[in-house]
Amino acid sequence: MKKPPGQDRNQGASGEARIGRPQEAYVAFAFAAADLLMETDHSGRIIFAVGASMSLVGRPARLLATMTLEQLIRPEDMARTRNALRRMARGERVRHTLLHVAVPDGDIVPVALSGYPHPDHEGRLLLVLTHGGTIMTPTVKRNDEGLLGREGFEALAGGLIKESAKDSDDSYRMTLLDLPELAGLRAKVGAEATAGFIARFTDYLRQCSVGGEAAADLGDSKYGLIHGPDLSAGQIETAISGLAQSILGADLHPDAATISFDGGEISPQEATNALVYTLNRFAQDGSATIQDLSRMARPTLSLTVTKMREIKQTIGRGDFQLHFQPIVDLWSGAVHHFECLVRFGDSGASPYNTVVFAEDTGLVGELDCAILARAIAFMRQDPGAEPSLRFAVNLSGRSLSSSSVAARLVRMISEASDLRGRLLFELTESAAISDLVAANAIIQEIRGRGHPVGIDDFGSGAAAFHYLRGLKVDHVKIDGSYVREAASKPESLPFLRAITQLCRELKVATIAEQVEDEATANLLRVYNVRYGQGYYFGRPMQPSSRHQGGRAPWVTPLTQWRNGLLFFGAPQAGASTPSIGVS
Repeated sequence: MKKPPGQDRNQGASGEARIGRPQEAYVAFAFAAADLLMETDHSGRIIFAVGASMSLVGRPARLLATMTLEQLIRPEDMARTRNALRRMARGERVRHTLLHVAVPDGDIVPVALSGYPHPDHEGRLLLVLTHGGTIMTPTVKRNDEGLLGREGFEALAGGLIKESAKDSDDSYRMTLLDLPELAGLRAKVGAEATAGFIARFTDYLRQCSVGGEAAADLGDSKYGLIHGPDLSAGQIETAISGLAQSILGADLHPDAATISFDGGEISPQEATNALVYTLNRFAQDGSATIQDLSRMARPTLSLTVTKMREIKQTIGRGDFQLHFQPIVDLWSGAVHHFECLVRFGDSGASPYNTVVFAEDTGLVGELDCAILARAIAFMRQDPGAEPSLRFAVNLSGRSLSSSSVAARLVRMISEASDLRGRLLFELTESAAISDLVAANAIIQEIRGRGHPVGIDDFGSGAAAFHYLRGLKVDHVKIDGSYVREAASKPESLPFLRAITQLCRELKVATIAEQVEDEATANLLRVYNVRYGQGYYFGRPMQPSSRHQGGRAPWVTPLTQWRNGLLFFGAPQAGASTPSIGVS
């Protein structure tokens, strides 16, 4: 049988066979995958090579057996290369160490190195070099310039942090770049010229990034790239300013901040979460300027992780309380249910910032599970065990987006069958849900177990109208900003009308937030909003400890029991008390 080209190169300088298995398989695999397969010793001396050597290293495979990896890899990447070889020599499998090859014509080619110990020859390694672009799966979205989006960038950064931690490798940096003048530049020089600049600018970012693929468009004229230690934020700023001058003849003053992946005593997962939190602040929070990041750079990870650990300890100790705010039927005055609101410490202040921080750092799943466990326990003993009282627990969109957290929540709910119809859920809007189909499947499983589910803060933030297309729910809580504006600005009434009409046609109940007075309650009745929540009906409270039993602790100056139901004020004669998806 005729051998493929290069297959006869099966012996090194010593003349002994290098690979115990048939080489046809190696050759076919290497050429089909456009990879370069190599056998080396622990120092990186190449013994055998086959595959796409010309496209990856600019040399024929037959010449590589006279070389070492150090002669192929650019000097700036050799520390990372040696770390990878040491790990393989210890018996570990290494995947996708990002490097650059200096080819003879002067070009720099981004590559990814993978490998493991040779199974048949002690003291040797089997290595694969592939193009750096293969480090991201085909499903990762890129824009027209080939830049990653934020999710892909987060995933890549997290993977590199974990890989670096295995070798104590501090050779990766993440630079965040803000070009606030870019929008004005379009108006000044025109869309076509600006597009040309952006094409050159984004090409520069990709060339600077590890593997040639680790650059991202974070939105709002903000960008990010992951690179080696040989490149500084100042150099990036200078290069981009020079591009703007040469292409547009205009001044551009980019701001850049560089953050090391070195976490010190921080675990890889903690460092990843802290880095993602910093990235989210930069991409989303208009108050977090590049100057803030420059000042915080390295300390940011440690400070963020310190706060993360404090929150984890708070959750573990159960150092939080539940307060309860009534949701009232606007037509009958009956208290339909109470929303369970978490409060940390003794201040009773809003937990919003803490919850958002938990979402951005991956801790919100633990928090949601802890709050649900507390609410279930509360509902099984006086005064929460009163059969006529219902309670709604908030779940973050991030919790439903995590398969492991969602499975844990569903398991807890399935074990609370005794609370069927009394335990409700509200999906909070502060973190967007990327996969509505998967989230809806979880919601339907919860609803199928007899627990109504609603959307909180509808119309604001992430909870937009497309949620109602993708999520089948029992009720919608109208964001308080719509309610306030409708009560004070007549021009805002059409928005309130649109929301209520849509929900009515979808047979979804409506709850209005921030009802502060009787006039607002009357206005909501005109627009057929069924339920209200706000200081007019009562502030978040805890049942009185002065009274024993299931009912007495819930009596306040604004509430009283009538015919076995808790009412706000006096009920209207003959009014019924409908339920939100409760069987």
